[in-house]
Amino acid sequence: MLTRTAREQAASLDPARVRAQIAEAEAARRRAEAAGQAVAARAEAARAASERDDAIDAARRADAETVRARQAEADARAETERARADAARERDTLREQHQAQLEAVAALTAAERARAERAEAQLESERADRRHLTSALHLLAAPASQANGNGKLPRAAEGKAGQQ
Repeated sequence: MLTRTAREQAASLDPARVRAQIAEAEAARRRAEAAGQAVAARAEAARAASERDDAIDAARRADAETVRARQAEADARAETERARADAARERDTLREQHQAQLEAVAALTAAERARAERAEAQLESERADRRHLTSALHLLAAPASQANGNGKLPRAAEGKAGQQ
């Protein structure tokens, strides 16, 4: 057995065999390094793919948000136009109502003025009649010395008394 061990040791010290073992170890190291780089590259590729997918999703969400924002802007503009149109209609209606009220006030004022003028004319007519009656009563109540002597009123007084 010792010879066997010695032979194995001698064979292990053979320069060609040592070089082969070194080359084999170097190849194993390089394979391990390449495998590690491959794993790192796959991980980097997966991370890049994930970031790409996230960026694509963010772009889609941004596009959708832009579409919603544009729609909201269009809706707001339409609502503003409706509000302006409603305000214009309301303003026109109020203007027409105020104009109608002003015309009604003017008509009522004119009617009141005409009534007041008629009442004033009626009052003046009644005052004139009253003055006429009062003067006729004064003439009738006047002493007999103012009479013509025949018991009748003077002609001017008779005309006024006959008009009543």
